[in-house]
Amino acid sequence: MNNVNFIIAQILGLTTTIILCLSYAMKNKQKFLIVGFIGDVIYGTAFIFVESWSAGLIALLSCVQFLFFYHYEKKNKKMPIPLATVFAVLFVIAGIVTWQSAMDIIPIAVYVWYTFVLYLDDVKTIRLMYIIPNLLFVFYDINAMAYTSALEDGIEVACLTTLAIIEYVRAKKQSKALQTATLKNTPCGLNKGIRWNLQSIFHQGQTSINRARAYSQNFLPVYLPHNKYLYPCLPHHWSNLASEKRTADSLFLC
Repeated sequence: MNNVNFIIAQILGLTTTIILCLSYAMKNKQKFLIVGFIGDVIYGTAFIFVESWSAGLIALLSCVQFLFFYHYEKKNKKMPIPLATVFAVLFVIAGIVTWQSAMDIIPIAVYVWYTFVLYLDDVKTIRLMYIIPNLLFVFYDINAMAYTSALEDGIEVACLTTLAIIEYVRAKKQSKALQTATLKNTPCGLNKGIRWNLQSIFHQGQTSINRARAYSQNFLPVYLPHNKYLYPCLPHHWSNLASEKRTADSLFLC
């Protein structure tokens, strides 16, 4: 590797870092896939210039995979799993054919992992799935002397870790706020409703008892042949029973 190739590789690594910063503004998966395609073209080319053939070839194959994912995403479909499996196998074959050292296991494993992570719909979740793979690539980049690529992967690990911490803290706060609101408001309202219902029932019971006491001496049974039931009725209403066709409920309340 000559100095010119080394410098070009570092410039390409810096370019990838700039594209990475732009990718965090992409919340739509289609745009995310386009940026990923462009990023992998430059990322893979940087590895070619430092003669890291495994990572370079696998990253360039990943560009084709990004295009397939974009094609199916545009149609609101999932890329067929057999096709994704073909890409995963191609990554393994490319890594074996261009094998230079034990470090080459990193790009093989990482890009096979990316193949199935891209099936997720949420872009934020996809990025979080990149944390550990990018951390592994930091060591690979340093070993391959792609230092600016190592910088790019390190920045991405730091950003994604920060994002994960922020999301975790936000979720904890929301959970705590919901729990506090539930303990503060719901039991109070529940107790108030129970108390009101008990008071209402007690009041109705007292009213019924008082009413029964007041009329207990005056209520006498009356036999009604048409439905053969006994209904209590005040004595001064007995004279009206023959002339008025009252229902059972109205007699009960008379």
